Amino acid sequence: MAMHSAAALVALAFGPALPVAVAQVVEDSVTQAGVVRASAVVDAVFVDRLLPRGTVGAGDWASYLMARLGVVPIPADVRVRVRSDSGRVRISSRVRDLNAETRAALGPIAGMLPPETEITGDITVFHPNPEVVQFYLEAVRVNGVALPEGIVAAAMLEVGRQYPALSKSGRSLYVQVPPEAEVRFLPGEVLLIGPPSGETVRR
Repeated sequence: MAMHSAAALVALAFGPALPVAVAQVVEDSVTQAGVVRASAVVDAVFVDRLLPRGTVGAGDWASYLMARLGVVPIPADVRVRVRSDSGRVRISSRVRDLNAETRAALGPIAGMLPPETEITGDITVFHPNPEVVQFYLEAVRVNGVALPEGIVAAAMLEVGRQYPALSKSGRSLYVQVPPEAEVRFLPGEVLLIGPPSGETVRR
């Protein structure tokens, strides 16, 4: 499975459905410019400690995760939609909007699905220890219906073998942060909170 597929299943954006209330749904997109914007905020809050906190748009954050996976630069023909609420980021795309490389990577799966089919990934965030944030692919959905866990696990296991930035399961991306720093998902954005101690993240 190509890196674009991995990013779209992990970053695809990555469980329960998002709230249906319109006020809670802010949609964004994945772009190379988003990588630059998100990286600037990460550096200012976690690395250089110029700001105590900062916010990153949901689409920019998904772009940043894709870059961490190795998708650099993000192709202009990658068309995915990004939404977030207080618990997760969701990234989705229709089969017709997937670029040729991603469709080829999905192989017979993409071939069996009508062009209007929507493929979605839900990502949740965990803090397994004070200096690590874990972004975990909780569910993959096709037209809103969650794929069986066995199918997702098998597909992502292969991704994990190919790309060392991910966990062996292919479902987790670990990012180092300063001790006591926080990453919180909010409606339409991601909040980065620097550590009160002033510790900086090590590159």
